[in-house]
Amino acid sequence: MPLFRTLHLPTFIRLAGLSVGIFMTTFSLAQRPPKLDDPTVFTVVEKQPEFPGGMSALSTFIKTNTTYPPDAQKAGIKGTVYLSFIVERDGSRTAITILQGMGYGCDEEAMRVVRMMPNWLPGSQDGHPLRVKYNLPIRFGIPEPVRKIK
Repeated sequence: MPLFRTLHLPTFIRLAGLSVGIFMTTFSLAQRPPKLDDPTVFTVVEKQPEFPGGMSALSTFIKTNTTYPPDAQKAGIKGTVYLSFIVERDGSRTAITILQGMGYGCDEEAMRVVRMMPNWLPGSQDGHPLRVKYNLPIRFGIPEPVRKIK
């Protein structure tokens, strides 16, 4: 559901009784706020959902609460599990799914960590909270990349 609907209305300009031309004028009309029972899930919104405390707090939470499954350690499995979930209007997470898994217990561990997270700050558009789909990678056996700030 787009935030704005664009209407193109031909505008006739007359000058001294003569038709000078047709110009396309654009008007943007803001849509009404979504209803509370609207099941629409958004992927792009003005304000994305956020873990309480920001990305650094999310990274710390994942590192602290994730255990490397013994089966994956024995098999020498290393990699990233990619999850997707919906952050609801109240900040809870639903529809947790694995986009790309690794097996050996890593997928289940990643889902467990997402389920135990505290409620997020919901995404919003024009100050109205919305249901927003969020994708999250969780690494197993791989150190997090170091980002240098210039």
